[in-house]
Amino acid sequence: MTSQTSIPVQALRKSVRLGDRHTLNALNTAQTPLLGLADGDEAVHLPEGAEHVLVATGAGGGTTTLLRTLTAQALALGASVDLVDPGGVGHLWARDLPGVRYLSRIAEIHDHLLLNVASLQDGTGGWDGSWSGRRVMVIEHLGTVTYGLREYWSQTRPETQLEEAPGVEALGVLLAAGPGFGIQVFAGNPRVGLPGLGSVPVKDVFPTRVLAYGGAALWQRVAPEVWSIPPYSMIPGRMHAVADRKTTAFQALYLSDAEARAFARGVIEPGEAA
Repeated sequence: MTSQTSIPVQALRKSVRLGDRHTLNALNTAQTPLLGLADGDEAVHLPEGAEHVLVATGAGGGTTTLLRTLTAQALALGASVDLVDPGGVGHLWARDLPGVRYLSRIAEIHDHLLLNVASLQDGTGGWDGSWSGRRVMVIEHLGTVTYGLREYWSQTRPETQLEEAPGVEALGVLLAAGPGFGIQVFAGNPRVGLPGLGSVPVKDVFPTRVLAYGGAALWQRVAPEVWSIPPYSMIPGRMHAVADRKTTAFQALYLSDAEARAFARGVIEPGEAA
């Protein structure tokens, strides 16, 4: 099993913003959210299906920024969003937007996950493959949420003898079965194993992974099929998309809080600068 990094890092632009014509062209023709621009200003988009996306970076690597950009585009495409933001500080820009359910407290995150699994088991919420019928669950920090769900259950139900907290199990069910029901997860920075899924390989749950600022340990954990790790870059927004055993370097699209909010509401159209 091999992998190649086919995009030379030095050929990439240093920023990708709304006002750039190459960015606008990519957004105007986009059927799925735009990650950014690769060599030759080639657009790098998410796949069309409801495949989960994992953004894994070191501290300051741009996880929150990329999740913000993807979330704004998902809303603009018509998806509804469950924004899981433990602590309530990472995505205040989206807090009261139409189509957004903002979840910051572990108790409400726990209950919401269980309700989502119950709806799948009831066979409700059929999905026709469109963005307008898709529900995107954005999880700012998967490891923090997993830890919080376990702590919540141990403190509120100490008498139970369950092997795993129900909230963690529910999250595992959504990761495993969600795409078939139009539930897509954009998750950031896990520091633990995949919740509720045991030893299932990361690539089987998150076919698309985005890495930045990471050393060998991060790549081994998130993208072990990549043998030749791309060189480290100090350029903010320089990232690598891993899918189908291929690594593509790109410069991530940057949207500020204000730009993301306006874009999600349709106030800024793809053909306009902020």
